[in-house]
Amino acid sequence: MKFPLDFFLIMYIFILMDVTEGRVWAEILLDHLVNNYKIIKRKVKSSGIMAAIKADAYGHGAVEIARTLEAEGVFMFGVASVEEGIELRQGGITSRILVLSPVLYSQVDVVFEYNLIPTISEMKFFNLLDEKARVLKKPILVHIEVDTGMTRTGFPYNTASAAIRKIRRSPHIKIEGLFSHFPLADRDGAFTKTQIRQLDTLVRDLARHKIKPRFIHLANSSGIFKHIDSHHNLVRPGIALYGLAASPDIRYGKGFMPVMALKSKVVSVRTVKAHTPVSYGHTFVTKKRSKIATISIGYGDGYPRVLSNIADVLIKGKRARIVGTVCMDLIMVDVTYIAGVKVGDVVTLIGKDGKEEITAEECARKSKTIVYEITSGIGPRVARVFKYNDRFISVRNLLGRWRYDGKV
Repeated sequence: MKFPLDFFLIMYIFILMDVTEGRVWAEILLDHLVNNYKIIKRKVKSSGIMAAIKADAYGHGAVEIARTLEAEGVFMFGVASVEEGIELRQGGITSRILVLSPVLYSQVDVVFEYNLIPTISEMKFFNLLDEKARVLKKPILVHIEVDTGMTRTGFPYNTASAAIRKIRRSPHIKIEGLFSHFPLADRDGAFTKTQIRQLDTLVRDLARHKIKPRFIHLANSSGIFKHIDSHHNLVRPGIALYGLAASPDIRYGKGFMPVMALKSKVVSVRTVKAHTPVSYGHTFVTKKRSKIATISIGYGDGYPRVLSNIADVLIKGKRARIVGTVCMDLIMVDVTYIAGVKVGDVVTLIGKDGKEEITAEECARKSKTIVYEITSGIGPRVARVFKYNDRFISVRNLLGRWRYDGKV
């Protein structure tokens, strides 16, 4: 029997969809990403936007996030390493890619090869970069980092002007940007104002020496919404792009939507007697006859072990408490009061199910950590399923990346 081409395409998509669900997956809602980006764009008005997509876009999938934002007009991306920059280039991203963290001395060649913009935060790296640019006869754009209070990397504020003037003398190094980092923008206004004043003072001092970087950037997600005077002409949103608050002390306003939902499936349901211990260490013992469902996710996937016995999941639109210790690959939940739970049912660990919702912020609060760690900690075993307006776009899992229409 001869089958039409459409039949094979449909069958391929169905097979692919089965693969995308798997045992555990994160749905990445690209329309929510675009919504959040547009809110930020309205807030910063004329300032440009550098999207922070380090740590695999905070766990959301760097290449796919960058493709979506690049199509929306984002012209610069911030990453933490040369390797992250290479991944974007190999994924087809042509916009500027700034490596925000120090580049290893051994990776100077790769910066040129992949057209990345390095950060200069100390003179030895400048000397190596300058020599390589001279040998290759290839000028390179750089951004200069100044330490105004993070005490992590960057030229100390009181020595930055002299260092930048020396860097400017090189014919091979083109200073495109100047920046610093906020450590307390979400809660300490006085310290943050001091940082803003220091960077502004440095900019004026450099201007007197005819040094005028094209981009000045300081504002992270918290700075964008709490410190308008920190916007300069470029901002660096990260966590806000993904619809999440940097901390309980910051509120962005209405309209932001979480980009990630984390889901798994029930793989076992059993009824056990009262006084039955559950999971490693027997940290939970049933008080009565109970129905226990086993879910295919664990700390090996990045679901925090600290949530043992304190976090909920959603099954059939209702909350069910995790019971016993979170295992590497599995968790157990008490579904005694949820009717009809069966093997194959979808379980929501982060996201909405009916009228109920579990947020990444809730998981962070119960874990006594920050929301960044929750999303960026979700590991490579968890497939990323990318959607736009509920339409399947692509999937990335341990077997690689697939697309079926190539467009958002």
